Amino acid sequence: MTRKRLDGRQAVMLDFAKEAAENGHHFFYIRIPESLGPLARGEKYEDPLGKAMGNLGEVTGGGSQLGEGSSIAYCGIDVIVTDRAQGLEIIRRAMHACGAPADTIIEEYLPKYRELRL
Repeated sequence: MTRKRLDGRQAVMLDFAKEAAENGHHFFYIRIPESLGPLARGEKYEDPLGKAMGNLGEVTGGGSQLGEGSSIAYCGIDVIVTDRAQGLEIIRRAMHACGAPADTIIEEYLPKYRELRL
């Protein structure tokens, strides 16, 4: 478990998590240390993960964090699941199958912020 102050991006993700919780769901943000733009991220990760989720959840968004200059420091995917444990298992399995780097982090925001290993 990690305890730390949330940055601006993470504060926004916490709002997503609160909204998901109000609907009885669970929110994860998958932080992938790869320099991928929207189309490549969608093809490589979002589409396969969405299919793997089936009725258990869905990919609700994604983005890229800019680094120095116009580089991309990392990319990420927003996921909402109806069952935390099963959703986490599917995320891990699907991300491994897609070739996600070993240092990919799954951020969980409720009941408290935690960084989970892939």
